[in-house]
Amino acid sequence: MIDNTDIESIDKEHFEIIEKKNYTLVLRSKDTGHYWCLLEQVYNGHRFFRISHKHNASDPFHLQKSRPTVEECCEYIRSHDAYHLDRIKKKEEHRLHRLGLIVSKDSQMSAKSGRGL
Repeated sequence: MIDNTDIESIDKEHFEIIEKKNYTLVLRSKDTGHYWCLLEQVYNGHRFFRISHKHNASDPFHLQKSRPTVEECCEYIRSHDAYHLDRIKKKEEHRLHRLGLIVSKDSQMSAKSGRGL
């Protein structure tokens, strides 16, 4: 059963607790707005959490990973958020580059060396 120690291990600066039940926690990442469901399970006497994810409140959850503690679940989620935010940044940089609004480092280096692309 999810207890106060589990709740205290959640980084409140990064997560909003949406729902807490006996064996389920639903969190929302403040960085991405994504929703995460941690479902506590026990197998052969070992406690672990199944981590499910969705991008919007109206989406269905899909299974991501399993971790042994709430704290490790939160570490996994922060890592996933960093990956997701980096992908968004790279897509935006690529879009701006295509529009000619930014120049890539490779283009700058080629121009300095006298080679065109």
